Amino acid sequence: MASNLLELRKAAGYKNASDFAEAHEIPASTYARYESNPDKIPMDRAWQLADILGTTIDAIVDREAPAPGTARGEVQLEYDGLTPEARALADELREFVLMKDEKIRARRRREEERPYEALCYQYEQQMLSQMRDGAAFGELVAFESAEAARSAFESFLQEQAAKKRGRLSTKAEKVIDDMTIEKIMAAYDRTHGEYDSEGMHVLWSSVDHGVLVEYDALADGGDGGAKA
Repeated sequence: MASNLLELRKAAGYKNASDFAEAHEIPASTYARYESNPDKIPMDRAWQLADILGTTIDAIVDREAPAPGTARGEVQLEYDGLTPEARALADELREFVLMKDEKIRARRRREEERPYEALCYQYEQQMLSQMRDGAAFGELVAFESAEAARSAFESFLQEQAAKKRGRLSTKAEKVIDDMTIEKIMAAYDRTHGEYDSEGMHVLWSSVDHGVLVEYDALADGGDGGAKA
């Protein structure tokens, strides 16, 4: 049986739990637990959700059914009262706003990701330089696999962070460093490997900080095989 919170979220216009969580700055995994176990929601978060969804705390934690009027929210009730023509216009406007919102969020994500991609490139070059300097004459510097390269890079970051902290480091400093490493490793994963983007086959390589783009023949109408 679906929880009240799930039904209230959908009634408020959020088809996906992740969209609702992001819009209200709640970790997606945490919010997912709220919908599956509403009786475990902390009191302060229950108050927040009740205010957002225009209902009571008891409704949020499944102690009572939400009132029919408040369950849909003020905006939804106003939408329900529109003429069919006005609803169609509102739907078009909503799609436009959602599209613009996604572009804004994507731009902000890129702005947040770029510094860590630059750090990833910087530290990876530093690691490779140290490996080359330590190699014997005629010894090839290489990794057995992509997984081995990733593991070596993560270990290198942890070593660099530990050196920076020194012997008298605090737990708080380590937590901050671990968060930074996590973001750099996320950048590493983004910039190593392949993915598809708008009909193009893209291969990232942060070793030379370049991008190889292979255009799909069906996408550009040509014979394919073009590379940049």
